[in-house]
Amino acid sequence: MKKSIILNLKMITMVVVLLVVTNMTNAQPNPGPGNSGSTVGVTTDGPTVPFDGGMSLMLLASGISYGAKKIRKKK
Repeated sequence: MKKSIILNLKMITMVVVLLVVTNMTNAQPNPGPGNSGSTVGVTTDGPTVPFDGGMSLMLLASGISYGAKKIRKKK
């Protein structure tokens, strides 16, 4: 009984600490007001970062290779 209470307290403490730490961290600071250089998608919190630019081709290629590997493994 006492061990389970201690274990629960440790788990709750760990979850709270992880939530606080992840809430305080930032990948990069806010660059300030601006936009991405065009009037399309104007933001007030800084420049936008496009996801596409070769990343979609990499995802497509990796999906095709993964599917081909699964098909070969099945045979």
